[in-house]
Amino acid sequence: MVQTRAPDGDLVCLHGFTQNRFAMINDLVAPFAAHYRRIWFVDCPGHGATTVDSRTPHSFFDALCAIGPHFDIFGYSMGGRLGLWLLSLYPGLITNAVIASAHLGLETPEAQAARRASDGQLADRLEHLPYSPGLGQQNQEFIAFLEEWNQAPLFGGRSLTNSELRLRASNHPDALASALRTYGTGEQPNLTSLLSETKTRLLYLYGEHDTVYRAMAERARGLGTCEVRMIDRGAHDVLHDQPSAVVQLATQFLS
Repeated sequence: MVQTRAPDGDLVCLHGFTQNRFAMINDLVAPFAAHYRRIWFVDCPGHGATTVDSRTPHSFFDALCAIGPHFDIFGYSMGGRLGLWLLSLYPGLITNAVIASAHLGLETPEAQAARRASDGQLADRLEHLPYSPGLGQQNQEFIAFLEEWNQAPLFGGRSLTNSELRLRASNHPDALASALRTYGTGEQPNLTSLLSETKTRLLYLYGEHDTVYRAMAERARGLGTCEVRMIDRGAHDVLHDQPSAVVQLATQFLS
């Protein structure tokens, strides 16, 4: 039997690239409500209502600190990276973290420069897309980008539903470009050494079919307080592919 605590403290949920704060609510709010006083579903930089100020790249992390002196995090992909990045900047701020399919940072300056360049090319493409809210004809180029992005092998050739497309199309392509330029993997430091002595309890999740992040999981396994679990029959977006398995592992860990 899993022993649960009385609702207390705060949980911050951070979504992946092209999503927004509503992407996780259906899967996470009910199972976590019994464990937390407050659950914060936060728009990542350049998504939803969160803007990007390239002059103060740590402003997003500073804003999260206002939530409280101690809280837990559930972060997926970009949101997982940002959660780990926050942890490296403010040791002791986060008590427990569930991190799904997140990059720990590139290990050489050459790899970081190459990723920064590819992130820049993707940002250039986004900035040249015409934008009109919704799924109408005027927004078809952006819709095509969103569909192409999520049909990549990393996601297992996923096809987005109309509701998922509508959620993602509420983001502005210019803002997504700003997120890549300021908070992309190419801008992120290598967090492995920075987190090697963390006191935060970490659970790292990755999908069985996500060969790219299987290697990342092995790096995470080297962190002293990190437990690593594979999600059967999952690709990169494990919460979408196997929500029940992810929620079960996360609630057991966080409670």
